[in-house]
Amino acid sequence: MENAFDNGKIAIAIRTARAAAGWNQQEFADLMKVAKSTIARIETLEIAAKGDFVMRAMRLFRESGIDVDLMAASDLPIRISDLAIAASVDAIKDETNRRSDRKTGIVALLPNEPD
Repeated sequence: MENAFDNGKIAIAIRTARAAAGWNQQEFADLMKVAKSTIARIETLEIAAKGDFVMRAMRLFRESGIDVDLMAASDLPIRISDLAIAASVDAIKDETNRRSDRKTGIVALLPNEPD
């Protein structure tokens, strides 16, 4: 896969599967043993993912219950197992995974009132 369309298909597959797994770019980068900037650059088509990277990513997704078929001719089938969906939902619900300004909503933005 070497043309712009194929590179786009890979970038979309990686971004979609990563999100389905509930991983942010840094978590995925850590699992892939690359810099976060590498993930960001692949997902925004600044660079093309190399073959070995794609193979490792697809294996990691598959082990997490997400099957991506990059060889499909006219579409991009991504199958997500029930187990992977449940794990992702749990990760979304876990407030420790949220940014500090998102943990308590708008109240976190208000100044503390003196007692």
